[in-house]
Amino acid sequence: MKGIKDFFSKKYNLPLISILFVAFILRLINLGYSDFQGDEIKALFLPDPGQNGFSFLMDQRKGPLQFIVTFLLKFLDPIYTNQFLIRLPFAIAGFLSVYFFYKLVEQLINSKVALFAAFFFATNGFFIAFSRIVQYQSLVILFSVLALYFIVLANKEDRFKISGMYLAFVSWSLSVLAHYDGLFIFPVFFFYLFTWVKDESLNIKLKVKIKHILLSGLLFTLLLAVFYIPFVFSISESTYEYWEGRLSGSVSSKLSSSVYLFTVYQPIYVIHIYTLLAISGLFVLFARIKVKYLLHKNPKSKNIVRFLHTLDELFLASGYKKILWPVFLWFFVGIFVWEKIVYIPGTHIYTYLMPLFVFLGVGTSFIEKVAVSVSEKIKFIPLVTVKDIVLSIVLVFVALQSYAIFVDNNVEYPWEPEKFYIWTFPKPTPIYHLSMFGFPYYRDWESIGDFIREHDEIPAYSTNERESIARHHIKLTKDTNKAGFFVFIRNPQSFTNEILSQKALYWANKYPPVYTLSRSGKDLVTVYLMPVGTLDELKEQGY
Repeated sequence: MKGIKDFFSKKYNLPLISILFVAFILRLINLGYSDFQGDEIKALFLPDPGQNGFSFLMDQRKGPLQFIVTFLLKFLDPIYTNQFLIRLPFAIAGFLSVYFFYKLVEQLINSKVALFAAFFFATNGFFIAFSRIVQYQSLVILFSVLALYFIVLANKEDRFKISGMYLAFVSWSLSVLAHYDGLFIFPVFFFYLFTWVKDESLNIKLKVKIKHILLSGLLFTLLLAVFYIPFVFSISESTYEYWEGRLSGSVSSKLSSSVYLFTVYQPIYVIHIYTLLAISGLFVLFARIKVKYLLHKNPKSKNIVRFLHTLDELFLASGYKKILWPVFLWFFVGIFVWEKIVYIPGTHIYTYLMPLFVFLGVGTSFIEKVAVSVSEKIKFIPLVTVKDIVLSIVLVFVALQSYAIFVDNNVEYPWEPEKFYIWTFPKPTPIYHLSMFGFPYYRDWESIGDFIREHDEIPAYSTNERESIARHHIKLTKDTNKAGFFVFIRNPQSFTNEILSQKALYWANKYPPVYTLSRSGKDLVTVYLMPVGTLDELKEQGY
């Protein structure tokens, strides 16, 4: 009984435990349901025959950390058939990110703002999706958050005033070794690095501080140099073309819209909630700066002094004024790079969503404090209760929406519309450049591959699915005229939901499939076995 009482006592942070519980469910429940999707297969450690590991890493377009993780997993699952196992380290990284993001914001501002910021971090569709796939993003996020957390601790905790510096630089190097997206935290990192140097209360001589910065910075540089120096000298022409295409948009004829992509991952009202709270959070930053400017111009104004005092009470400005500017720069740099320089930012917008969560937390806390302050002044106590009810409804709505999208697999949104209480998650419009992953999606490609391997006399195949997915499971030449097998996927990840090959379409209209996967009365996979030859040759043979 004592243990139960202790659990519910004040020494436990029950709101944080609740957020971590939600984060756990959204990241680990049904984690192994989906087939590999998006670029998951490209994150597996799969060198070409005769290619060594170092050469394989040099051929990739990003840092080596995700490939090191999947290489280690290869000892447990040599051919990567257990999706749950292969995704588990990335899901754990995503889960830990929620906790350390809370700890970071708690150090930067306070525990109330940290709770709200961690909630939005835990329930955001992009961050859930990153945790449910084999990809570098969850590693970048975890080590970026750790880098900032340790550099802040170096400023605030005696036991971390030296070790925190080294842990921060090592964490940052691991983040960049996962992907160069990790560089985007530099405004906050260098702000606290500069603060650490300036802070005389740490009782460390300036000469000693410089020594530790040089040593930890050298460690950071060496860790990155081991990979990135040979990487830069071995960049292929195709990689240059890929980067140029992302910048110019030439790799895709589709429209690019981060706002639209956000609404695919969070389709109902969430962008409106984010906008309202972000405006409130940014108001905290700019309103106080404006009032301090007015006070400087009118130092004897009692009204301005009184208003500034009110802002201090509402904003908890002693914490906010110190950190919001570097967080804003973190946000602004990400926005500028991905929305102004790069034509197709895709899901890389997560680099500026992280600082945005801080402003969402500030905005939520600000609105809550305003409601309490107004209630106290007009003696309208029910306003506080109404505030709690509305806030609870909003938070629960966001969490349930994310659960329906990413965990529940009765309907496989976004490949088909999904009913969510009185709303419907609409199927995305394919005219936009869509970066889709982390959603529930199952076509049992392992069984498709097993079936096709039973017919070793067949030389080739074709499909309406993305070649990178099919090629991983079917070790045949992709050639419609030589096929063979035609694998038709209903609602494929390629979003090409029709048979474009005239030969395959002709055959599918006249002959039954040799393999079928059905669900709820719908055929999700139909495999046809066609004779070798062109459509005209088939007709000449009497088919």
